[in-house]
Amino acid sequence: MQFVRKLLEKYIGNTVVFNGPRATAFFARNPKLEFLNNVTNLAPMMKWSLSIVPISQIISGTKPPQTIDLAQASSLCATGTVWTYYATLIQPQNNGTRLLAICNGAMAMCHGYNIYRKTTHERSIKNPLHVNTTAVATD
Repeated sequence: MQFVRKLLEKYIGNTVVFNGPRATAFFARNPKLEFLNNVTNLAPMMKWSLSIVPISQIISGTKPPQTIDLAQASSLCATGTVWTYYATLIQPQNNGTRLLAICNGAMAMCHGYNIYRKTTHERSIKNPLHVNTTAVATD
């Protein structure tokens, strides 16, 4: 365990993501993009991509339920649930912890809905619904 601690020691408390000479020069030339070089800004943006893509696919209908990977959706739903709960335990609460909870809650909900879509689709294939036999009156 000491080996791992020693290996990661230089990263403890470091919020800078890219600190090489090229990255430093790039962010010096583009100060408006410098917020991307901070882990507290970059991590939530990356996390939101795990929610925004499936939400857009659900809304647009481009991802049919038969193509949903149940294992992936389940793991992302579980991760979102756990981290939503964890974000509510962090003290003191601030906007960052609230946004963390919202981001992970969105991830849990959209992947939970994909699980629902997949299981409903599989159930309808195994047990097709009976055709509505109610007669429609025609003249």
